[in-house]
Amino acid sequence: MWRADATDAGRFYLEHGRHPEHPDYMLTARVPARVRRQRAADTGSPDSGAATAPIAGRAAPTGSGPAPTASIKSARELIDRLQREDGTIRVESPDDATRALYRRLIHAAKQHDLVPDGYHLRHTGRDAGDVLIRLYPDAEPDGTDWNRIRLNARRDTTDPALVFPALDADPANLNVSPQALPRALQLIRLLADEAAKRGHRVGVNTKTKHPRVYLQIGSHRRAVNLTEEYDQIRHVLTDDELQDLHRRPWIKPPEVDTIASGRLRLEIARGGYNSGDTWVDAKGNLLEQQLRRIIRDVEITAEADEQARLARLRVQEQAEAERKRRDEHRLAQWQAAMADARGQAIGWLRAQTFQRAFQAWTTATNIRAFCAALDEAADRDDVDSSTGVADWVAWGRAAADDIDPTRGTRPLAAVDFDPEPGPNDLRPFLAEWSPHRPEREYRSQHDEQALADVREQAHSWHHGLLDDHTW
Repeated sequence: MWRADATDAGRFYLEHGRHPEHPDYMLTARVPARVRRQRAADTGSPDSGAATAPIAGRAAPTGSGPAPTASIKSARELIDRLQREDGTIRVESPDDATRALYRRLIHAAKQHDLVPDGYHLRHTGRDAGDVLIRLYPDAEPDGTDWNRIRLNARRDTTDPALVFPALDADPANLNVSPQALPRALQLIRLLADEAAKRGHRVGVNTKTKHPRVYLQIGSHRRAVNLTEEYDQIRHVLTDDELQDLHRRPWIKPPEVDTIASGRLRLEIARGGYNSGDTWVDAKGNLLEQQLRRIIRDVEITAEADEQARLARLRVQEQAEAERKRRDEHRLAQWQAAMADARGQAIGWLRAQTFQRAFQAWTTATNIRAFCAALDEAADRDDVDSSTGVADWVAWGRAAADDIDPTRGTRPLAAVDFDPEPGPNDLRPFLAEWSPHRPEREYRSQHDEQALADVREQAHSWHHGLLDDHTW
């Protein structure tokens, strides 16, 4: 069996008609009838018993409902900001008051239907870590994507309440001896305090096998690597080593021993590949005493990296603009070549069609003349031979009629005068261009000779009309 009891907030709501933590806004539809009647009696306004119409999208409430309060206005501003910033807002490690404020604004946006139609609101970081708010389209599947974002937000944080416990639990990425570990952890805390004075943060990434420390300076993230330096001292043979050396004299013992020095080395990466700035303990000047200068040095290098990034971006933009200009120029050349080639190809296709028609007509005319000669010859022969000749004459005249472009099954009038040339038709007139795209086309010497022959034929096609074509 189970049992449910009303909480203090619930009893307050039943008695007063509003949540104790959200006194500035409430939905009239959820106010009990006895409270609405009492409120109507106090204000002198009739109680219709109807609920206040919900706010659709981002429109202001209408009807007799309460006027927009500061919380509702702030919630509207939050939705507007989400829409301006591509649907995502991230607040890094806010304090408790800021975190509670965002919770209230998200609650107000949902309760008062301020979320635009076709969208829904999700957030993480309610109690700890970064606050991440996302505006999702209803039609977009968001389960996997949101889980990835939510988990990454929890595993990559600058919240001190999460950073230092993660390091205390797993300091494997601090490459120091057990004796220097307490100081190393304290140094990270001091670095975080000094960075916070300048508006920066120290965070950890727990997505790796062991938490990795980084320094967040504006939009720049710098990996922090804390190690301990080692000294080399002359190796002194132990009794066991002396006995082993006596038994096996060919073995060469180590000449030096490496021992932890207690000196710490702090390295903060820079924007370039395999580059960074390094600070070490010095006599009378430990890293703890250099933290202010370290933060300022990192700020300077971060600014230098940003300027270098902008310079590289400008170079890339110039290169991209030059590439785009060359592409446009090449495209214009190709289009001009294609237009000229198309005109020549159409002329060549017309010439080929006309030449074939002329040759077919010439052939048909010769066949008819031949058939007439056969008829004359048959008249001079006997009856039996003339019967066989008549069959051949009839067949020949039918064949002539069929191939004659003036009367056949496909006369010249039925052929399109403006044919659309294909790639192979255009290629002879495109010089080195490809007929498919604005690029140079590789052709062998044999291909070039074949295309040259086609161009020669295109310029002298009419000479073929003078040939004596025979059947």
